[in-house]
Amino acid sequence: MPTVATRVILSMVTGNPLFDALGSIGIGILLVVISIFLAIKIKGLLIGQSVDLEIQEDITSFLEAQPEVTKILNLITLQLGAQIMVAVKAKMTPVENVDQLIANINRCETALRNHKHAIQWIFFEPDVEK
Repeated sequence: MPTVATRVILSMVTGNPLFDALGSIGIGILLVVISIFLAIKIKGLLIGQSVDLEIQEDITSFLEAQPEVTKILNLITLQLGAQIMVAVKAKMTPVENVDQLIANINRCETALRNHKHAIQWIFFEPDVEK
């Protein structure tokens, strides 16, 4: 693709404005291709996408290693820019009352936030089955 200086020289030399038109069309096509590429790459960050599988597995294994959690039944993650949202459905270890269950969930949430600093929101649902 000729540079602007080359087009000007060719137009001046030949007197043919076709070179200007071809150069403008070439630049326009290049800008369209670049904008489509950027839109595809950025779309997930704008509307949200799941985190990478490695991070999701790391979160699952970390939570299952907590003494308050028996098993992770479901885990949903959403990457929103640099921040992560996590929704967890977990089978918790049996406790005597609701206050202990709430304290256990709070401990798990705090530990997870300390483990992954990018996590901004955690929604934790205790359950016994999927």
